[in-house]
Amino acid sequence: MDSVLSGMGLLPPPSKKDKKKKVKTARVNPDIWDEPVQKAEPSAEPAHPPEDENRHTSRAQLRSQFNDRDYLSKENPKTLILQYFQPKSNNDVDQNFTPVFLAHARLYCFARLRLIAPLKALTLDKLHKTLMDFKLYTKRIGDIIKLARYAYSNPDLPERAEDGTIDDLKTLVVEYIVCEIDTVGKCDEFVKYMEEGGEFVGDFWRMTRDYIA
Repeated sequence: MDSVLSGMGLLPPPSKKDKKKKVKTARVNPDIWDEPVQKAEPSAEPAHPPEDENRHTSRAQLRSQFNDRDYLSKENPKTLILQYFQPKSNNDVDQNFTPVFLAHARLYCFARLRLIAPLKALTLDKLHKTLMDFKLYTKRIGDIIKLARYAYSNPDLPERAEDGTIDDLKTLVVEYIVCEIDTVGKCDEFVKYMEEGGEFVGDFWRMTRDYIA
């Protein structure tokens, strides 16, 4: 009856009850808090290979080594006197310095043969300063080649030792040539000298290998 009356509009429609949604609460396991938190370990990167400890030094370092050579003791009284008698440098392409180079080299060989250590040091010092101030014109490369020929053909100078040590005069000459190889290497006379072989080639190659990067 109520439904009929309601359908006729005589009774208000029945109210709909809101359906309550059941909220499910998740139960937390209390044991989970006792477990240690695992941190992700960072991925290991490949180790960089160690740098080569035997890296060759550059030619600039060889140049610095050549320029810093000092054969005379600063405490020697003769040094104070000799400093006013410095070798002269060339200033013209036609100046032949072969006699100057060979004079120092011959005096060095004499001092070494006679075991005169102060004279040996003095001649090395004078030759060293002469080479440092020498203007290496292309036409004057032959002067350097003649100096190398003399040093490596003189029977009074020792050959290379088993441990690779070479005579002081030969060391000075080879160092200079390696420092100036950009100029000396273009000279045909130098190439011909290399083609002759001999101990100079071995000493030149060893120093070039060690100092030119």
